[in-house]
Amino acid sequence: MKVVIKYELDKDLNLHVIPDEKFKTVYISYCFHMDLDENYTYNALVPAVLKRGCEGYERQEEINKHLEGKYGSLFDVGVQKRGERQILRFTMDLVNEIYVGMDGLIAQSLYFLNRIISKPVTEGSIFKKDYVNQEKENLKHKIQAMVNDKLEYSMERCIQEMCKDEKYARYVFGSIKELDSLDQNKLYDIYRNMIAACPLDIFVAGDVDPEKISILVKNSMEIERTHRKIIPETIIKKIGVKQRELIEDMDISQAKLNIGLRTNTSVNDKGYFPLVLYTSILGGGPHSKLFMNVREKHSLAYYAFAKMDKYKGILILGSGLDTNNYRQALDIIMQQCKDISMGKITEAEFTASINAIMTSVRGINDDPEGLVDYYLGNVVTGAKYSLEDFIEEIQKVKPENVVEVSKHIKTDLIYLLKPEEAVI
Repeated sequence: MKVVIKYELDKDLNLHVIPDEKFKTVYISYCFHMDLDENYTYNALVPAVLKRGCEGYERQEEINKHLEGKYGSLFDVGVQKRGERQILRFTMDLVNEIYVGMDGLIAQSLYFLNRIISKPVTEGSIFKKDYVNQEKENLKHKIQAMVNDKLEYSMERCIQEMCKDEKYARYVFGSIKELDSLDQNKLYDIYRNMIAACPLDIFVAGDVDPEKISILVKNSMEIERTHRKIIPETIIKKIGVKQRELIEDMDISQAKLNIGLRTNTSVNDKGYFPLVLYTSILGGGPHSKLFMNVREKHSLAYYAFAKMDKYKGILILGSGLDTNNYRQALDIIMQQCKDISMGKITEAEFTASINAIMTSVRGINDDPEGLVDYYLGNVVTGAKYSLEDFIEEIQKVKPENVVEVSKHIKTDLIYLLKPEEAVI
């Protein structure tokens, strides 16, 4: 069984060590929790600016040289949306020192990460302006580039419209409008508040001694915690959902249909594991109802899938199709949902879905980054399930449990992104 050892280091500052002898590398991730509030664009920009340099390594060339001298250690930053919060991550992936005979490699990596986070390059009392301006442009290009991936764009538009009165509608990388009017003093203030007060979870996965790691992390910490910031819980359940339809035009060749569903089920509800199975049966792969009926049997879509966001309790059904197949495809997709709620689940669908889920979950054990993502998810949701617990709970689910959880699922938005000249 995978063991995760937790150490409480300070106010909302926790260390999670995942020891595993089979890993030849050590994966380290500092994860700051931020509210997906009106400052979400500033939040997204902070890690990009910090990545540019710190005291002792003020230019990218100096950082690269340092990493090369540490057996090609990899350093990166990122921002993720987990429900109605943003996770700002600072990570290192390095060869385990026991395999290269270099004592102190893990300690040096921890000191480096802490210096990046706590000792940024500044001008007066703000970040270096050149770094901010350059990263503003990079982030702007990343936001604009979303439209180039029509599948991602259509899903994002579906979520934005479906949740337009909720924080969840905000794009993880921010808003171009906010970037254009960015206040550099405010950006630095948000950064200072992040390191002083925002919940911080540090993960270390690899063939390591947990007690030694806890000492190294404590000794390397240069982050001064002054108070505690409470991150509001994500709102999952929504009553009075009324089905809506939205059709938008774009210069594309293939229409994108996305259907947003409210599951009204959280990770800690008894219906969660039946919901995981529901998602797989409906659209989790080649065995699923959407794939077999919409794509294979009726040849109405180029792809068809179901994707659940457990953090927000939302399920997105996606398909790519010719516009003239829209109504027929929509009817068949909705019929698949209805069939599950009526108990029309074959033994083959049920068994294949369980096997697909277990294979996916077991695969996480072989990926340090995947392990950190999974257990970070537990931190965000308050869940206590290990990977082994997850598999055990999935195996307990019965078809009638899937039928029961389906009754709580409500269709919210039917969103179609179609070619401009196409007529429905």
